[in-house]
Amino acid sequence: MKRKVAVGPGASSLILIAVVLALSVLTVLTMISARNDEALAQRSVETRGEVYGLFAAGERSLAGLDAVLASCLAENPDSPEAYLTALKEKLPEGMKLEKDQVFWTEKSENRALECAVKVLEPGAEKRTVWTKHVLLAGDMWEDEGFDDFDDFDDPDGFDDAEEPEETEYPEEASGETEEEDFE
Repeated sequence: MKRKVAVGPGASSLILIAVVLALSVLTVLTMISARNDEALAQRSVETRGEVYGLFAAGERSLAGLDAVLASCLAENPDSPEAYLTALKEKLPEGMKLEKDQVFWTEKSENRALECAVKVLEPGAEKRTVWTKHVLLAGDMWEDEGFDDFDDFDDPDGFDDAEEPEETEYPEEASGETEEEDFE
Protein backbone atom coordinates (compact mmCIF):
# COMPACT_ATOMS: atom_id res chain seq x y z
CA MET A 1 0.00 0.00 0.00
CA LYS A 2 1.18 3.36 -0.92
CA ARG A 3 0.41 6.26 1.29
CA LYS A 4 -0.16 9.56 -0.22
CA VAL A 5 1.32 12.49 1.71
CA ALA A 6 -0.52 15.67 1.08
CA VAL A 7 0.95 19.04 1.89
CA GLY A 8 -1.71 21.61 2.45
CA PRO A 9 -1.55 25.33 1.79
CA GLY A 10 -0.58 26.03 5.44
CA ALA A 11 2.71 24.10 5.24
CA SER A 12 3.82 25.78 2.03
CA SER A 13 2.97 29.18 3.53
CA LEU A 14 5.12 28.40 6.58
CA ILE A 15 8.03 27.39 4.36
CA LEU A 16 7.63 30.59 2.32
CA ILE A 17 7.56 32.70 5.51
CA ALA A 18 10.70 30.96 6.84
CA VAL A 19 12.54 31.58 3.54
CA VAL A 20 11.52 35.26 3.48
CA LEU A 21 12.63 35.72 7.11
CA ALA A 22 15.97 34.02 6.43
CA LEU A 23 16.59 36.24 3.39
CA SER A 24 15.61 39.33 5.40
CA VAL A 25 18.08 38.45 8.15
CA LEU A 26 20.83 37.84 5.59
CA THR A 27 20.04 41.19 3.96
CA VAL A 28 20.30 43.04 7.28
CA LEU A 29 23.57 41.27 8.11
CA THR A 30 24.97 42.16 4.70
CA MET A 31 24.05 45.82 5.16
CA ILE A 32 25.65 45.91 8.63
CA SER A 33 28.79 44.29 7.25
CA ALA A 34 28.93 46.79 4.36
CA ARG A 35 28.56 49.73 6.77
CA ASN A 36 31.35 48.35 8.98
CA ASP A 37 33.59 47.85 5.95
CA GLU A 38 32.93 51.44 4.87
CA ALA A 39 33.82 52.75 8.35
CA LEU A 40 37.01 50.67 8.37
CA ALA A 41 37.97 51.94 4.92
CA GLN A 42 37.35 55.53 6.01
CA ARG A 43 39.49 55.03 9.12
CA SER A 44 42.22 53.52 6.95
CA VAL A 45 42.14 56.55 4.63
CA GLU A 46 42.38 58.93 7.59
CA THR A 47 45.25 56.94 9.12
CA ARG A 48 47.19 56.85 5.86
CA GLY A 49 46.69 60.58 5.39
CA GLU A 50 47.95 61.23 8.90
CA VAL A 51 50.98 58.96 8.47
CA TYR A 52 51.91 60.37 5.06
CA GLY A 53 51.46 63.87 6.48
CA LEU A 54 53.96 63.03 9.22
CA PHE A 55 56.45 61.67 6.70
CA ALA A 56 56.04 64.81 4.57
CA ALA A 57 56.53 67.03 7.64
CA GLY A 58 59.69 65.06 8.49
CA GLU A 59 61.04 65.59 5.00
CA ARG A 60 60.21 69.32 5.14
CA SER A 61 62.03 69.58 8.47
CA LEU A 62 64.99 67.77 6.96
CA ALA A 63 64.97 70.21 4.03
CA GLY A 64 65.01 73.13 6.49
CA LEU A 65 67.88 71.51 8.37
CA ASP A 66 69.72 70.96 5.10
CA ALA A 67 69.45 74.67 4.27
CA VAL A 68 70.94 75.52 7.68
CA LEU A 69 73.70 72.96 7.12
CA ALA A 70 74.50 74.50 3.73
CA SER A 71 74.86 77.97 5.27
CA CYS A 72 76.99 76.61 8.14
CA LEU A 73 79.17 74.76 5.64
CA ALA A 74 79.63 77.95 3.60
CA GLU A 75 80.83 79.73 6.73
CA ASN A 76 83.06 76.87 7.99
CA PRO A 77 84.13 74.70 5.05
CA ASP A 78 87.24 73.20 6.68
CA SER A 79 86.61 72.74 10.41
CA PRO A 80 84.13 70.03 11.48
CA GLU A 81 84.07 71.41 15.06
CA ALA A 82 83.27 74.96 13.92
CA TYR A 83 80.70 73.52 11.48
CA LEU A 84 78.84 71.71 14.32
CA THR A 85 79.15 74.74 16.64
CA ALA A 86 77.59 76.99 13.99
CA LEU A 87 74.88 74.38 13.43
CA LYS A 88 74.07 74.29 17.15
CA GLU A 89 73.55 78.06 17.12
CA LYS A 90 71.34 78.05 13.99
CA LEU A 91 69.45 74.82 14.61
CA PRO A 92 65.74 75.08 13.62
CA GLU A 93 63.17 75.16 16.42
CA GLY A 94 62.21 71.75 17.83
CA MET A 95 65.50 70.12 16.87
CA LYS A 96 68.36 69.26 19.17
CA LEU A 97 71.96 68.40 18.41
CA GLU A 98 73.83 65.71 20.32
CA LYS A 99 77.40 65.13 19.12
CA ASP A 100 76.91 64.79 15.36
CA GLN A 101 73.24 63.75 15.38
CA VAL A 102 70.16 65.97 15.09
CA PHE A 103 66.91 64.74 16.69
CA TRP A 104 63.33 65.98 16.31
CA THR A 105 59.77 64.70 16.51
CA GLU A 106 56.87 65.40 14.18
CA LYS A 107 53.51 65.06 15.93
CA SER A 108 49.92 64.69 14.78
CA GLU A 109 46.70 63.86 16.56
CA ASN A 110 47.32 60.17 17.32
CA ARG A 111 50.83 59.52 16.11
CA ALA A 112 54.36 60.83 16.24
CA LEU A 113 57.34 60.39 13.95
CA GLU A 114 60.70 60.34 15.70
CA CYS A 115 63.46 61.45 13.36
CA ALA A 116 67.22 61.57 13.65
CA VAL A 117 69.94 62.28 11.12
CA LYS A 118 73.68 62.06 11.37
CA VAL A 119 75.50 65.17 10.20
CA LEU A 120 78.34 64.08 7.93
CA GLU A 121 81.77 65.66 7.73
CA PRO A 122 82.25 68.75 5.55
CA GLY A 123 83.23 67.67 2.05
CA ALA A 124 81.11 64.48 2.10
CA GLU A 125 78.85 63.81 -0.88
CA LYS A 126 75.71 64.26 1.27
CA ARG A 127 75.31 66.47 4.34
CA THR A 128 73.11 64.07 6.36
CA VAL A 129 72.03 60.46 6.52
CA TRP A 130 68.91 59.13 8.26
CA THR A 131 69.60 57.21 11.47
CA LYS A 132 66.08 57.09 12.90
CA HIS A 133 62.72 57.37 11.21
CA VAL A 134 60.22 55.66 13.55
CA LEU A 135 56.45 56.01 13.54
CA LEU A 136 54.85 55.77 16.99
CA ALA A 137 51.15 55.32 17.71
CA GLY A 138 49.57 57.47 20.38
CA ASP A 139 47.63 56.24 23.38
CA MET A 140 44.63 55.19 21.29
CA TRP A 141 43.51 52.36 23.60
CA GLU A 142 42.05 54.66 26.24
CA ASP A 143 39.18 55.71 23.98
CA GLU A 144 38.11 52.14 23.32
CA GLY A 145 37.66 51.09 26.98
CA PHE A 146 40.79 48.97 27.19
CA ASP A 147 42.15 50.87 30.20
CA ASP A 148 40.76 48.30 32.65
CA PHE A 149 43.78 46.07 31.99
CA ASP A 150 45.99 48.30 34.16
CA ASP A 151 45.13 46.30 37.30
CA PHE A 152 47.85 43.71 36.79
CA ASP A 153 50.37 43.42 39.60
CA ASP A 154 52.98 41.98 37.29
CA PRO A 155 54.40 44.64 34.94
CA ASP A 156 55.00 42.19 32.11
CA GLY A 157 51.46 40.81 32.36
CA PHE A 158 52.43 37.26 33.24
CA ASP A 159 51.61 35.39 36.41
CA ASP A 160 54.85 34.07 37.87
CA ALA A 161 53.12 31.85 40.43
CA GLU A 162 52.86 28.86 38.15
CA GLU A 163 55.67 28.02 35.86
CA PRO A 164 55.06 25.52 33.08
CA GLU A 165 56.46 22.08 33.61
CA GLU A 166 59.27 21.00 31.39
CA THR A 167 58.29 18.37 28.92
CA GLU A 168 60.69 15.53 28.44
CA TYR A 169 60.91 14.00 25.04
CA PRO A 170 62.15 10.46 24.52
CA GLU A 171 65.60 10.28 23.07
CA GLU A 172 65.73 9.32 19.47
CA ALA A 173 66.87 5.82 18.78
CA SER A 174 70.50 5.76 17.97
CA GLY A 175 71.39 4.04 14.82
CA GLU A 176 72.48 4.84 11.38
CA THR A 177 70.01 5.58 8.69
CA GLU A 178 70.67 4.91 5.10
CA GLU A 179 70.46 7.78 2.69
CA GLU A 180 69.18 7.04 -0.74
CA ASP A 181 70.44 8.77 -3.82
CA PHE A 182 67.71 9.85 -6.11
CA GLU A 183 68.95 10.13 -9.62
